[in-house]
Parts: sequence; structure tokens; C-alpha cells
Amino acid sequence: MKTFEDIKNSDRLLYHYIAGSTLYHCNEEGSDVDTKGLFIATPDEMFGLGFDKQFRDKYKGAIDLYSTQIDDDKADNVLYEVGKYMGMLLSSNANVLESLFVPDNMVIVKPHKCLDALFENRDKFITKACFMPFVSYAIEQVKKARGLNKKIVNPIKERLTPFDFAYTFCKQGSTNIRNWLVDRGLDKDCCGLVNIPNMHDIYGVYYDWGAHFEKYGIKTVEDFKKRELDYNFVESFYKPADIEEWFENNKEIKHYRGMCLDNATDMRSSSVSKGEKPICWMSYNENGFNSHCRVYKEYKEWEKNRNPRRYESNLNKNYDSKNMYHCVRLMRMGKEIANGDGLILDRREAGDRDLLMDIRHHKFEYDEIMALVAKDEAELNEAIAKSKLPEKIDVCLVNDLLIEIRKKYYGII
Repeated sequence: MKTFEDIKNSDRLLYHYIAGSTLYHCNEEGSDVDTKGLFIATPDEMFGLGFDKQFRDKYKGAIDLYSTQIDDDKADNVLYEVGKYMGMLLSSNANVLESLFVPDNMVIVKPHKCLDALFENRDKFITKACFMPFVSYAIEQVKKARGLNKKIVNPIKERLTPFDFAYTFCKQGSTNIRNWLVDRGLDKDCCGLVNIPNMHDIYGVYYDWGAHFEKYGIKTVEDFKKRELDYNFVESFYKPADIEEWFENNKEIKHYRGMCLDNATDMRSSSVSKGEKPICWMSYNENGFNSHCRVYKEYKEWEKNRNPRRYESNLNKNYDSKNMYHCVRLMRMGKEIANGDGLILDRREAGDRDLLMDIRHHKFEYDEIMALVAKDEAELNEAIAKSKLPEKIDVCLVNDLLIEIRKKYYGII
């Protein structure tokens, strides 16, 4: 896979700038510095099967298919291929739109001359179509900010197993199959599962008493009677007329496979002889287990890549201050666009930098910030209703600009 250095060394980096909180002058000491930029695909990538012959030759035959985005592990530094970038501009993506208005002191690599026409037409990308991305993104930040639903407040300490998503009937409700077995002195490793036809994720649970007797050193009925839970279960469930006869008839080991292994990703089925009687019926929530696995994987990735300072800052709060500050910032930037003030990235110029930093520093309670958000949202909606901006971006203009960028870079015009 191509890296930032590959793009830079091949002289295909068109534009590179500082993004995120540093761009808005709302960064803190020690904060990560985000960057974004544009690059252009090679003719081989655009006109061929999607790979670059020079890259292939350099890395001894390795083929790297055409990528429209290159970023690092934390997505703090992102490069967009110019085609994808123009498509994002056309959809009024808030993060991409701001790239056209970055002040010179935040530019790392100045725009390539092939981008001249794009920047000359930058004001034509400010339309009423901008409002929806700004508002929806701001609302998304509110959803992320509420700490009770965030990973920071609800750590996932361990990966569960399918066994934790299996339930059986209990009185007028249900209970986890683990609890049901423990209450009866039974062992999951002595169980055999048989999927019930036409009943999704429903199993009959059968029990290998021979394996049970061997595992717990039960050699005689007298040994069995000394055990309270499992013996009482046999008495109440099977109601044997002669316990000695029942014991002898069930000493043979059936070699069931158990329910699941500790590190398993699914339940295990067993072969059960015809005429065997299940000890219970079990429902296995496979979708729930798969969902847990996805969330667990996401949590471990977040835990690996999280910003330690941000984590400590929000640890004892009921919202994520950075998400909430972004929400307020986006609402206000949307209102400024609607009022015809353009895209003001430096929040010192907008006059709300101190307020935004107070939000980042948890100087407000959640309800206070939500009241502020509601007020800003009402003012934004009023400004949108009165806005005299064009309705939408001219798609033909975007198409022509993209063609011109590619032709100009490769010297076709």
C-alpha cells in the first residue's frame, strides 16, 4: 500500500495543510496536529487496471491497486486523491470544504498550479447545500459526546463467548444457560447440542451422564447420593423408579462435544442417539454475540489509539468535551455561512475561541451546553431560512475543474 512518502517522493502531492483544532486555533498544548491534503493518481492507475507500474517495479513486482485515500493508523493525517476530493466537495463535505479557505500560515505545501482554477472558484462551493452536512455533523457530535454511551465510560474488560449469549426457560422468564447448569450441578462440557430443524438458533441440550460420573469421580450410586444438586436434578427430572438401574444404564460415556470452547466463536453441535431426552431447550443469540465481537474489536482499537490526555480529561465526566466543542463550532460556522460571512476557520476572528476552549476544559455542565446548542441551532435554522446563497453546487463546474486539474498536471493543456 502506498504511503505519504511514496506520494511525496513521486512529486504527486498537490496540496498539504494543517487541519483540525490547530486550524481553528482551539488546540491544546500537547495535542496531535492533524493534516490533510490532495494527491493525483498516475496515468497508469487511471487508464489501466488500477496499479502503478513504477510502484510495481520499485517494490519487486508488488501490485498496489489504485487508492483514493491514504491515511495513517489514527487517521490524523489524510490524503485524498483529487477525484475523490472533488466528489466530496460536490457533496458539500464540511471537512473538505474548509480546505479551500485555509490561511497561508496553516499551509504546509502550497497548492499546485493545476489547482489555480479550483481556488479561483472556491466561493461557488458555498451554497445552501452546505447546511445539511454542517448540521448533521454537529448533531452527530452531540450523540458522540454523551459520555454514558461512550467507550470511555463503559469499558469492555473482556471478550465474551457464545456461552454468554445462550439462555433457557426459567419459571416465567429465562436465565443464562450457565446459571441453569450450575444451579443443577451440571457441567457444560458434558452437554451435547442438537439444532432444532426450522427453529433458528434453538437447540436441544442433551447430557452425557457417563462423562459426568467420570469427571467427578462418581463410581457408585452411594457416591452420587452424596452430591446434592446433580442427584436432586436426576430425581426430579427423570423420576427413575429404580435409581440403581438408572445409574447403570447411564454409565456409558457418549462423547458429546460440550457447548463451546472458551475461545470459541460459535456453539458446537454433537451427534445424539435417537430416543435420547434433552434436559432443556436453549436459545443462542448468535447476532448478539457477533455484535459484541464487533464492539469489542472497535473498543480495543480505540483503547490502542486513544489520546491519553483526552482520555484522562473525560474520565470522570458525563460527556466528551472535544465532541461537544466541535458541535458548537459547527453550528456557529454554519450560521456564519448562512449569513454570508463565508467560512471563518480561525475562531479568534469569529470571537468564540474562548467559549470553545471553556467547553473543551469541561467548564460547563452537560445541560448548560445542550441549552447553548439548542439556541445556536435555532439561530442557524433562522439564518438558513433567510439565506440568499445559491441552492446547490454546479455539477458541470466541478466536472470541468477536475478534467482541467488532471490535464494541466500532466501537461495535456
